[in-house]
Amino acid sequence: MSQKDELTSEQKKELTKIAAEIEAEAIQMKIDYDINPSEESGSVVYIHQESSLLENEDEKLDDVALVSSSKLLAKELKEQKKKNGDKK
Repeated sequence: MSQKDELTSEQKKELTKIAAEIEAEAIQMKIDYDINPSEESGSVVYIHQESSLLENEDEKLDDVALVSSSKLLAKELKEQKKKNGDKK
């Protein structure tokens, strides 16, 4: 990386400030959603007529599909922990 590609200390401070504001807003949005969940999130789930979900009532959608990016990340972290021998 050349010197002209590096951020100045002022730019780094501004970037840190912006990142903190974004994180605070995301946390506030999650808290607000937990308190006031939306009845119409806009999500639509289509299940194929030959889906195993229709035959097995104990099977969950999360078992056969990735419902959201956060669940994808959680699943990936869980798999990585298993590979590394972690018990959590």
